[in-house]
Amino acid sequence: MKVSKEFKKTINRNPFNEKLIHRYYLESLYFFENTIDKSSLIPRLENQKIKFNNLALVVPEDARKTGYRPDFTLYFKNYQKEVPVEVKWKSSEFNKKNQIDYIKNNNGFLVVFENDLDVGVPTVEINPKDFQEWMAKRIYTLTRDSLNSKNIGDTNGSKWLVALRGPNPMINFKRMMDATNQNFWAFKNSKYVTNQIFNLQKNDNMIFLFFKSPKTAMSMTSGQEYKKIEILGWAEVTIIEPYYICLEGEQAEFFEKIRKSNNQIISVADRKWVHFVDFRINEFKEDISLLRNRGQLDSYIVSSSNQGGALTSIPQNIYEDLISYVKTH
Repeated sequence: MKVSKEFKKTINRNPFNEKLIHRYYLESLYFFENTIDKSSLIPRLENQKIKFNNLALVVPEDARKTGYRPDFTLYFKNYQKEVPVEVKWKSSEFNKKNQIDYIKNNNGFLVVFENDLDVGVPTVEINPKDFQEWMAKRIYTLTRDSLNSKNIGDTNGSKWLVALRGPNPMINFKRMMDATNQNFWAFKNSKYVTNQIFNLQKNDNMIFLFFKSPKTAMSMTSGQEYKKIEILGWAEVTIIEPYYICLEGEQAEFFEKIRKSNNQIISVADRKWVHFVDFRINEFKEDISLLRNRGQLDSYIVSSSNQGGALTSIPQNIYEDLISYVKTH
């Protein structure tokens, strides 16, 4: 009996596309210090400044580029040039001459699971075991991201707080509302922010809490639940686009000047406000004065405020208690 392949209907044994490796590599660069050897994620290159300890920012598929866009562009402290990175399952799949030449001519490198062919560029091999462990840890977030992208499943989402002290954040927030038809905000480039923002998802709810700055300019101290704060305004929003990087244009210059006095653009590695989110404003209140104890919000307000008004995940019951309070007082 002859078995014909044309009548065989097999299942897909590789349900993951290349984008999943991109996500793994991106998160590996930022997280998992205790389980992944960070130095192995970047090859030893001739320029000693290109190493993990100097990594300043990771930009996925830089939208500023025309033509070929590498999967990632890395920026390093004290190094003015960008470093392109291409990600493949196997090195033999990296076979387009224009891409190879671009990576080679720009001190870039290749990231693969298996280095089965020498393609003439520095290459990093991902440990499959590390990838499997990452999948096990992140499967809930990954599946929820996929469902949310199609508006399927739980639409309530997680809850977030952005605690902003002093008058300037309110001024900037109102300026943003007046200047654009798409509401957005940027967060400072820091390890704390990246740890938080990579867990932010579409349809999550967030409250911006504007409060009077303490008399001292020093950082706030936690463990002071009975200390009072004066709330000057608030905005409840629903996340539309949970994470992107913006490096050029009016939006990029909204929170910081990106040009020097001679009109030269500041190095991306030196930029501070690059992590953006888009949202829909559900309700906004200003010109109020609500005095209340920090209470259960204490540690969350302190964490967010001391990180320059960074997004901070908070339990749903504490979020709902805060929303109820500001809406009824």
